[in-house]
Parts: sequence; C-alpha cells; structure tokens
Amino acid sequence: MIAGLIMSSIESIDASAPSGFWQCLKRLLIRELNYFKGIGIAGLLGTLIIAYFQNISAYEDKVATQAKDDMAAAAQAFTEASTALSTALSLQQRLIGNFYDAVPNDIYKDDNAYPTKSARALYQDYMATYASFHQNYNLLAQKAEIYLDWPSDPTHDAAANTMPSVDPINMSTLGEFDFDCEKYMPSFQSGDTRVPLTDSHNGNKVAIDWNSAKHLVLTTQYCFEVTHQHLTAALQWASQSNIDPAQWTYLTNSDQVDLFKTIRATNQVLRLNAFMSRAMSEIEEILVKYRPNGYVCSVPFARQLMGKRCTPVQTAVQ
Repeated sequence: MIAGLIMSSIESIDASAPSGFWQCLKRLLIRELNYFKGIGIAGLLGTLIIAYFQNISAYEDKVATQAKDDMAAAAQAFTEASTALSTALSLQQRLIGNFYDAVPNDIYKDDNAYPTKSARALYQDYMATYASFHQNYNLLAQKAEIYLDWPSDPTHDAAANTMPSVDPINMSTLGEFDFDCEKYMPSFQSGDTRVPLTDSHNGNKVAIDWNSAKHLVLTTQYCFEVTHQHLTAALQWASQSNIDPAQWTYLTNSDQVDLFKTIRATNQVLRLNAFMSRAMSEIEEILVKYRPNGYVCSVPFARQLMGKRCTPVQTAVQ
C-alpha cells in the first residue's frame, strides 16, 4: 500500500518539467520501487509455501504418533481378548472332557482314576477363570470395539460424533433375544455377515455383525456362559460336592453328551478362530489406513481436493 502511494506521488510529478534531475530521479525511484514490489510478492509466496509444508509436516507427525498408538492398542486388545477367551474355553472343554470320560463304567466314583484326578486338579483354576471372565465380559468387548473396530473403520470420525451412540448388543440383550449358540455361527461371506434377532416378548429387533470384533467376543462369551450354566453336575463332581441327581441325569443324557462334548466344543473353537481372524484383519486395515499416501498429497491444493485419501486422521473439529 505504501509503495502504491509513493508511486502515485511520483507519477504526479509535473510531466511538463524539462528533462534533467527530476526526470532522472523519477525513473530511478520507479525502477527501485518496482524491484521492491517484486521482492514483496516473492517473499509472501515463499512464506505461504513454507507455512504449507510446515503444516503438512506437523500433520504427518500427528498421524505417525496416532498410527503408533493405534497399532499398540490394537495389538494389546487382540492379545488380551484372545488370551482370556482361549484360556476360559480350554479349561471348560477340559473339564467337560474329563467328566464324560469318567461317566462310562462309573469311573467317576474312582478317586484314583485319571479323569477324576484331572478334573479335580483343574477345578479351582476353572472357577477362578470363570469368575474373572464373568467380571470382565463387557470390558473385553468394549476394548475390542474401541481399539479394533473403530480405528480400522475409515468412516469413523470422532470429531463428527457429537452424541454418544450405544450399541444394543451386549450380554444381556443376547440372553433377552435368545441367541442360539448352535444356530448362529460367524460367517464372513457376502450377505451372511449380519444376523437379525427379534425379541419374542416385545418384537424389538437387533442385529449381530460378524465383521465386528466386539460382537464376536460377546457371542463367544455368551455361549461360554450358557454352557457353564448347564455344567452343574460336572462341577459338583469335580469339587467333590454332593451331586444333584436331576442335574446328573440331564448332563449324562446321550443328546447332551453329543451337544456339550462335540458340537459346542467345535463351535467355540470356530468362534475363537473367527474372532482372531477378524481382529488380525482389522489390524491390517489400521496399517492400510496409515499407509504413506505418496507425492501427490504434497502438491499444494491437491491434498485438500483428495480429502481422506491424503488426510486419514481428522485432527480437529472443523
């Protein structure tokens, strides 16, 4: 602005003045001011370019930090849930196996028989694991959602979620909607990844999503709990307590032997494998989300035009 005013003043010098000192001074001043105007524009452009690349660098540093944190949290959630599930399922199946091995020929009455000794040795570990597992049902599932499901979803943007959202699927609703552990098995085939459930009492509807690590954890936990509730006779035997005859008759029925020893054991292994497969897939999706985006995203204005391809993380509410 100042340069413009000076230029106007110079231009106002009497054009009719004879050539000489004033004309030479006018030409010199115009030339020098044009030079400094050029420097000013170049300096401004240089400042803008430097600021642009500084902003990119700062953003990339934030993304790198977020990627490292997300990967560490996802790996920890995967390890924690896998360990808890596999430990609980293994102890439960060992107890069931010992029980059914001891039923034929009344081996269960022999304190020195291997199935009896084995069941009694693992009883305390099983009950301690069950108590811990029961206490942390929803916590394990929520961690799977927070550290696996959300970070691996490129459409999930915390900055856009102004209101809390509540997933209707939990241990209580699975019982309320009578989730069938034998009927509903995880599937990643197109068209089979969602299982609609209807409450027979009030008609409410929810859906299990097999692409959710959280839902896989919850359904595995739920079926573990359902099985546990029907093991009364086996637990009484393993703990050397009095055995309820009705519970013994129920658990030793030929149909129940096949259900508990074979069908549910196989199904639970498949559920655990499905969770681990899905969790590992989500960890890979997190890696893809933070994959370096290439040179084109460093080109001024191209970054803004390409959106989330160049900016996978929303760093602030817009």
